[in-house]
Amino acid sequence: MEFKNFLKDNLDINIGIKKKIFFLIKENLNFSIFSLFNYDDFEKVYFNDNKKFIYVNFVNNNINCLITYLAKENEYLLKNYFLKYIFKNPLKLLIFLSNPINLFKNIKPPKNYLQLFHFVNLNLELIERKKKYNSINYIHKNVIKEKYDGIYVIYKNNNNRAKKYYQNNGFNIYKKNLFYSLAIKKF
Repeated sequence: MEFKNFLKDNLDINIGIKKKIFFLIKENLNFSIFSLFNYDDFEKVYFNDNKKFIYVNFVNNNINCLITYLAKENEYLLKNYFLKYIFKNPLKLLIFLSNPINLFKNIKPPKNYLQLFHFVNLNLELIERKKKYNSINYIHKNVIKEKYDGIYVIYKNNNNRAKKYYQNNGFNIYKKNLFYSLAIKKF
């Protein structure tokens, strides 16, 4: 399982790949704030500020796996952009507020951990679980290097697939509230 970095491998010049990533997130992560964005706004905030933290695995020119991290400095930019966007679009604000559990996602992470922001694995080809986990963990280790102690992820408590994956891959619950869990993996 080989991953390409969005910035280093010049994927940012391919509009088709950008649109595939946009639709992949909208279709598979409907709880993501990006599901509220149109493509132009998604492109501005997702690709411009965070492109060095985007990793893609392809199978026959189709996206098989997407891993995105969100650095602390980009988290602030994203929140500001999202707030401006949502208040300019009252309908989107109503959609966001119609699901009050969105307000519970703000769980304080441990210091010096990088957020695993998006993880979508479509399993377009059968890969042995151990090989897949090793490939994904290699990306995690490569991204955090000596700058972070590990990575963290936030997922809904009722998302059993995510819960099972993170437990099987060595993540431990760090904090939990009624709706969300924050799990960490130290490297």
